[in-house]
Amino acid sequence: MPHISLEYSSNLQNLDESWVLLQVNKAVLSLGIFMDSDIKTRIHRLASYRIGVAAADAGDHAFVAATVDLLSGREFSIKELLGQVLLKALERSCRNPLDSLQTQITVHVRELQSDLYFKSVTKPQ
Repeated sequence: MPHISLEYSSNLQNLDESWVLLQVNKAVLSLGIFMDSDIKTRIHRLASYRIGVAAADAGDHAFVAATVDLLSGREFSIKELLGQVLLKALERSCRNPLDSLQTQITVHVRELQSDLYFKSVTKPQ
């Protein structure tokens, strides 16, 4: 943990997914709270989406939405710091000065019940 899922609107055509994932992981690792191998990040480009009513027709709005799943038990201040650091990393790595899009970037930190989270790690034989 954490598990971070990123979704973004397909009109952000120049978004470098690999770069964004690396920047997110570096930002989270820099907090010194998580082990490197515990940070799992994935990204999804959404071809079907709608932003509001009028904005969707104009095509000048875009979004990046991050959801962070953490096991329960972390202090509020840790979750808040994680959300803030992740937002800053996304602002830096998802902005393209050539884009004329108004881009909304959001981060949602949520807890998973520890007793309902199951994990297995396999090792090569």
